[in-house]
This record gives sequence, C-alpha cells and structure tokens, in this order.
Amino acid sequence: MAVKTQLAELIRVTNDKARYDKQVKKLLSVKAILAWILKTCTDEFSSFSTQEIINCIQGEPEISLRAVHPNEPDAGASMLDGDDRIIGLNTEDNFLGEGTVYYDIRLQAVVPNSQTLVQLIINIEAQLDTSPGYPIEKRAVYYCCRMISGQYGTVFYHSEYGKLRKVYSIWFCSGSSLQKQNTIKKISLGETAVYGTPDTSGKNSDLMQAVIVHLGDANVPVGNQILRLMNVLLSEKTNAIKKQQVMEEEFHIAMTADLKTEVEELCNLSDGIYKKGRGEGLRQGIEGAVQMLRSQGNPDEQIIEMIMQQYDLTLETAKSYVMAPV
Repeated sequence: MAVKTQLAELIRVTNDKARYDKQVKKLLSVKAILAWILKTCTDEFSSFSTQEIINCIQGEPEISLRAVHPNEPDAGASMLDGDDRIIGLNTEDNFLGEGTVYYDIRLQAVVPNSQTLVQLIINIEAQLDTSPGYPIEKRAVYYCCRMISGQYGTVFYHSEYGKLRKVYSIWFCSGSSLQKQNTIKKISLGETAVYGTPDTSGKNSDLMQAVIVHLGDANVPVGNQILRLMNVLLSEKTNAIKKQQVMEEEFHIAMTADLKTEVEELCNLSDGIYKKGRGEGLRQGIEGAVQMLRSQGNPDEQIIEMIMQQYDLTLETAKSYVMAPV
C-alpha cells in the first residue's frame, strides 16, 4: 500500500510539473516578453525599442508541449500588448538520420534598417530541471547546429550556403547554484588569425550564438533587465500581484485579463510544486531521524515519542513512520 501511495504522489507531482512547464512556455510566447528577450540577449536587436522588435517578429511559431529526442524600459514607451503571442513556425526539427528534436519555442525575426534582409531563427528554452544530467552549454550548441543544418531544403538548396541565416538558442535556467545565479554568458563562433593578416571580422561565420541565462532570487536586486524580468516572472515565491506590478511598471507590459489569468495560473502551479517539495523534504527528514534513532538502539515506543515532540506529529502519524516497512 505504501508503494502505491508513493507512486500516486509521484504521478501527481509529475503532472503538476508538466502543467507548470507548459504554462511557462505559454508566457514566454507573449510577444512583449519575447521582445525583451531579443533586446537583451541578441546583438542585432539591442539598439531597438521593444515595440520596434515586436513588429519584427515574423511567423507564428507553435509552442512544444514537451522536449523529445529519440536516438531599462525604453524612454516614453507605450504599454506593450500583453495579449499578442506567437503561434505556427514548426517546433519540430526532423532531419533524416539525425533524429527528432522538439524546441520549446522557435521564431523568426527580421532585423530592421539593415542594408540587406537579415533574418534570424531564434530558439527559446526554459530549463527548469536543476539537474538535467548534462552540460546545458553542450545542448545549446547542439540546438544551434540543428537549426543550421535544418535550413537545408527550406532556406537554401544545393550549394547556396550564402543564404544561411544566423541562429540563436537562448536558455533560461532556474534552480542554479549560488555561484551561477544572476549570470549570463554567450557562446559563439570566432575567427583567429593563425598566419598572415586574414579578415577575421566574422562577417561570414557569425552564424550561431548560444545564450545561457542563470536566474536568481527575485528578491535580490540585480542590475540587468532580462534577469530582473525573468527572476520575477518565473519565481516560485513571488505572488501574481507582484509579478503583474513588475511587468506593468518596470517593463511596460500591459496586463490584460488573459495575461493576468496565465500569470496567476503559473503562480498557483509553482506554489503547489513548492509546497509538495517542502513536504517531501520533511518526510525524508523524519524517515532519516527514525533510522538514526533505531541504529542507536532506541525502542520503537521511545522513537515514536521523540519524533512526536520533535516534529509536532500526532500519535497516529508518528506510528506510521516508525512502523513503516523498511
């Protein structure tokens, strides 16, 4: 019976986690938020206002539900539309012999005022797993490579490599270590002169850039706009009212009825996951105390009395810990 209870809890927590991940992706697909991401994380859009950037976002990318791999605001800015979101560039990348990758969010954007048409393919990922089991940097570079190779047959054919578009893979990571929190780094291709004086401007090789953003505590002041926005938006401890206030007052994102609802839903889901995680930690702590007291030769009756006092448990609950099968 204990196994079934643990399995049921695992299923319930996993379901809430999946719903939370989905809600994060829905919020990140709002063009007003995407505009802030592009302004702060890409070189090409850094000098433009967020409203200008919104007008540059092309296509209507879909948002994947899961990842699968088989084998300062602008001066005088008006409020940004909190309802406009992206919805239609395929998030599935399926190239013969390379397996399938589902991106969280993928979009195209055209750089304004450029002498030639410059189109970017941009991938946004929310890495909410604190221990994925691999270096995020390598996965981000891999995603960039897939977005480069995936242009064959759609952006260019045969040997038309001059048509290749620059790609970005931007990752927002939560739950990072204190050393990594509130840090941003970029990974890109570079040219180095080995002999002579060749052109190393990178004008023909600046084709990919991975951006790794490690989020921190929303209550800790930070002098970077995208960290401030995402720290608050994705915080598990910041309530919906505070999130809405920051988005409106600091980032000029209009909180429409729909966007308010989605922010509130995210807060409800994150609060549920946080409470369950805290409860799980308490359960493990009590179980560890029982094992330690038992190893010291304390009888069960004494252990029950001790954990009742230490953890403020009822007699029935304390007995369930002590009498549980090992």
